[in-house]
Amino acid sequence: MILISPVGKELSTNQCLMILNGLPNVGPCVYKTLAKHFPDIRDVFHAGKASLETLPGIGQVVADTIVNHEKFFNLEKEEQELYEMEAQFWGCQHPKFPKLLTQIYDVPIGMYGLGDNFCENKPKIAIVGSRDATAYGMTIAHRLAFELAQQGICIVSGLARGIDSSAHEGALTGGGRTIAVLGSGLDVIYPQENNLLYHKIVANGGVLSEFVFGRRADKQTFPCRNRLISGLCDALIVVESDIHGGSMITAKHAIDQGRHVFAVPGRIDQRSSAGCLALLKAGASIIRDIDDLFDEIPYLNTSRQPLLPFGENENKPKAPTINCPVGKKIYDILSNSSPLDFDSLANFIEVPVQTVATSAQFLEIHGCIERLYDGKIRIKKA
Repeated sequence: MILISPVGKELSTNQCLMILNGLPNVGPCVYKTLAKHFPDIRDVFHAGKASLETLPGIGQVVADTIVNHEKFFNLEKEEQELYEMEAQFWGCQHPKFPKLLTQIYDVPIGMYGLGDNFCENKPKIAIVGSRDATAYGMTIAHRLAFELAQQGICIVSGLARGIDSSAHEGALTGGGRTIAVLGSGLDVIYPQENNLLYHKIVANGGVLSEFVFGRRADKQTFPCRNRLISGLCDALIVVESDIHGGSMITAKHAIDQGRHVFAVPGRIDQRSSAGCLALLKAGASIIRDIDDLFDEIPYLNTSRQPLLPFGENENKPKAPTINCPVGKKIYDILSNSSPLDFDSLANFIEVPVQTVATSAQFLEIHGCIERLYDGKIRIKKA
């Protein structure tokens, strides 16, 4: 039997991998078994249910899902989505499938990609951390990404609030490339407040996902996403994390994958530092600046470039003259961080929230900052 596509042609290997990737009950472990017994993966769909059930780890449910795959996955619809979004799908046997991901234990069956440059021939460093990050943490993430980007290193993160967003923004401000790995389908931007950042990343790097279109982020997808963030990179930097944070899962994956793990030191009495301090105690390398990373991984340090001053580049507007002391502190913090809410700014500056709100109103009136739909504020774009 020859498997035929809706347009009347025999399905390609890449199309067969897209189908397997989109089926329930079929994941990397099941794919390993199938690939071992079917060197040409297209033959999986030629095998009958009884034949599939004889394979180790392939029970009745999985065999039934594969044989009746059209009930569970609409290939024509998925390919139409790819066309409309101008995205791509690379099965794990495709030449453009990320090479470093082929080295991890649970290689994804395939990856969806949207963007102009996935930095396949560039070194990549992942920067991750808490969603509920401090201003200190976001500033450090931004600075590290900013300086690494100037050295030609692509920054990888997960598009989440807090540290992830600051890392992406830092890479972009440094004039470099950045890749976001999603815990959802390419067409589901989460969190929604990062809609603008998502599109900036697409234009200056790329967005990756192993999930089909329409898949929303949940407690299952994020751990799956975390192994890809570390797997794509030469090293992982954890900036801030609680002891049970998602970044600790990413760090565990990185260790299992043989990647270098770095942690930023923080206050011993602060929960947001507990994960990093635990990693350092367990043997992770300390990172205070990019020199610490280059000392540990010399092959990345082949052509050092002079650094622009942190937080400055040719496209950044000059800071306005601000006579209000609190307003100036707000502006300085926002210059080197992702958007923040009034509570975070008040905690960092150590003034009442109402004082922050009053000063922010002054800055907004004078065109220095802008308010986002979620109530956070940021430097007004030039």
